Amino acid sequence: MFGWFMTSLVYYVLTFSASSLAGDIYVNAAILGAAEIPGRIGAFVVMKYLGRKTAFISALGFASVCTFVSIWDNDDSRRVMYCFGKALSAALWAVIYLYSSEMYPTKIRNLGSGIGSAFARIAALIAPFIGDWLKKDEVTPYILVGISAIVCCATFVFVPETTGKDLPQTIGDFEKLFMTAAEKEKEKNASSSAL
Repeated sequence: MFGWFMTSLVYYVLTFSASSLAGDIYVNAAILGAAEIPGRIGAFVVMKYLGRKTAFISALGFASVCTFVSIWDNDDSRRVMYCFGKALSAALWAVIYLYSSEMYPTKIRNLGSGIGSAFARIAALIAPFIGDWLKKDEVTPYILVGISAIVCCATFVFVPETTGKDLPQTIGDFEKLFMTAAEKEKEKNASSSAL
């Protein structure tokens, strides 16, 4: 749920921050929108070769770096960081939808994705207030969002990789995703010795 929340928060904070860029707000919004296209394409390439977990952690980690670099008052560096951040946050959307649907068991897959999406909408409700806060203080909101993104990356280190694995069908299969290799070996030995 935290991953959904941070995906949405980073995306919308960067979207609402477009008004702080120099130049025409509509041109800035169009540039940031166009930056999403390579982000989504890149997400599928990274997910295919490096996995969902690596794609999510790296995209969110680099997006947090973009929020930190956006603190500097240079319009050119801020515009570049917004473009990279928007591309990475678009990649996050592609990853989180696929990753969470592969993680939940079949019986609760829709429920899990729906609850995650609800957390994303809560972040979307909070983002305009952060956008208003940015008009008064251009440093603290970026730091809070960046640190929260790093905390989310740290929590995803403990989430299992789903690439190339069978989708969990039951709650038991879901629990097996979180088992360590030693626990799986112990369970295998226990079931073989019972026979």
